[in-house]
Amino acid sequence: EWTKRKLKSKFDWSSRKAEDITKRDIVLLLESIMERGAPIMSNLTFAVIRKMFNFAVERDILPHSPANGIKMLAPKVARERVLTEQEIKTLWRTLDAAAMTDEIKRVLKLILVTAQRPGEVVGIHTSEIDGRWWTIPSNRSKNKTTHRVYLTDTALELIGSLKKIEKDTSKEIDKGFIFPTPLTKRDQSIDEKALSRAIRNNLAVPLLDKKGKPLFMADGKRATENRLEVEHFTPHDLRRTTATFMAQQGEMNEVIDAIQNHAKQGIIKVYNQYRYEREKQMALESWERKLLHITTGIECKIIPLNRKIS
Repeated sequence: EWTKRKLKSKFDWSSRKAEDITKRDIVLLLESIMERGAPIMSNLTFAVIRKMFNFAVERDILPHSPANGIKMLAPKVARERVLTEQEIKTLWRTLDAAAMTDEIKRVLKLILVTAQRPGEVVGIHTSEIDGRWWTIPSNRSKNKTTHRVYLTDTALELIGSLKKIEKDTSKEIDKGFIFPTPLTKRDQSIDEKALSRAIRNNLAVPLLDKKGKPLFMADGKRATENRLEVEHFTPHDLRRTTATFMAQQGEMNEVIDAIQNHAKQGIIKVYNQYRYEREKQMALESWERKLLHITTGIECKIIPLNRKIS
């Protein structure tokens, strides 16, 4: 449905047979999108077209794909946005008053606290939480392997189970998704796309006059206000920011990779099965102390390195 909607919004080949579409047709389409100043959309459109024709070839509907041999017209640019300490401090404060649901606010903060993938954070279920450890099952992790994440006090506060840990009671938090959609109780989690949408909406909130009518700038564009008070960022940038700060604190690459559940490559994948559980806990606790110092200005107590893993 998504593919159909996107294709139809950009071009309409509904009156033509798939076998009549040529490589030149595809190139002309992509060039027209580039000329509109939308290079990323050009690449996304080509990815959809290529997938569509590859499907037809695999099912023996077409003998070959006209997309073969075509390269993306817009060069891919590696994402490298990393928030500064001042931006982290500002965002942590402005999120509290942002025009988004409490669940989305907590998800964004939890990404920054744990360095996990946005899609995996929004889908946290109570069944995945065991004390101070969150286990992401293989069917939910990007590289299809079970992944354990240590939960600091700040992380537990954000998912709402710190009091249970502190009091050591048998009372469980309500079962279901930790971050449910506003329209359901706990049987459906927030859509990952809602995170980016909430960020965009708060980075450019339309300004209205006293009568509720939109205000415009001298160039005719709608007047907007940046409620988050930081430059544009994505949910994934928060994950990258945490990994970058961990590296600056001297954490080993192997530990950071283990925290972020990056797939091991080559011979390392075969022979190194160590999961770095202790090191992950220590690194996340160290990052929590740094984060609290950034957001509050208070120097946090250093926890001994020989602390026992819970």
